[in-house]
Amino acid sequence: MKDSWERIEQPSSLNAKQINELVKPAFPNKRVVYFERIGVGLSNSNYKIYLDGSTEPLVLRLYRGDKGVADKEIDIARLVDGRVPIANFIFADTSCSLIDKPWSILEWKEGVLLWDVIKTGSLQDITSAAAAAGKVLANIHAFTFTDSGFFGENLKVRDHLNMNGERFLSYIDECLHANCGLWLGEEYTRKVWSFCQTCSSLLNENVEPPVLLHSDYNGLNILVQQKAKGFSVSAVLDWEDAFSWSRYADIGGMLRYEEAGSAYETHFIQAYKEAGAALNDNWKILSKLEDLVALCDMLNNSTPNTPKRMNDLKTLIVRTVLTSTIV
Repeated sequence: MKDSWERIEQPSSLNAKQINELVKPAFPNKRVVYFERIGVGLSNSNYKIYLDGSTEPLVLRLYRGDKGVADKEIDIARLVDGRVPIANFIFADTSCSLIDKPWSILEWKEGVLLWDVIKTGSLQDITSAAAAAGKVLANIHAFTFTDSGFFGENLKVRDHLNMNGERFLSYIDECLHANCGLWLGEEYTRKVWSFCQTCSSLLNENVEPPVLLHSDYNGLNILVQQKAKGFSVSAVLDWEDAFSWSRYADIGGMLRYEEAGSAYETHFIQAYKEAGAALNDNWKILSKLEDLVALCDMLNNSTPNTPKRMNDLKTLIVRTVLTSTIV
């Protein structure tokens, strides 16, 4: 499971002096009296901090990559504010003048990870939380764009991309002739390629407009709270990989570990559609194809130093090609 994956890049480690130096521009008359590193994220580094005189914690977030990553998260927060539950930004510094990374301070959101509910909750808890996540994803996907591709400044799409059947096969072929194929081995490389050739034309039939894609929408990035009528999402976290793309990539990632027809899948998809989102009749296979791109890309960028990550990805890829069917 992803929560046990090794990090390719080790998290940033800060001491009390460094954290206070970062917080000072935002709160010049305050001092950090307690901090701890939090989260199971594999990319950015997050600290829960308490300021003197306050009982409400905050989050200090250090970003991987350049200022564009932080700017994008800030722009997305403005875009979805009021329609998607997020942690609001309190302060951000992308100058890299105090530390060699962009950083921000965000509000603290109460809740537990959806992943923890999936692992330890009752069936009623799991299906309620799945429905809450499905409804919120529909709200995220309600934001559409003219073109698909990665975001530049002010969420303007640059590097225009389109995952049609031809491009899909070209990318999978590239991965299978690189580390992805090496880690899979000859037998499963052949099976993956055969599966992709059989199904790739379905991507040409998907003519829906591109949507705001979280790109890492899963139980490790969704906080939920239990209330009298069931679970609700308190925050969707970690938007650094978001871009304009097909909705099926988020759905595929969300259902990556689920068996077809599971109660979790059923309630998630039902709530997604009830919130106004439409799905292609072949949504399952389209989601699998989109997720296969992500899985092959991640395996391609794995190393022998990340055996848990690599083995999990291999298992997921093999399961995808052996169990997916066209309606």
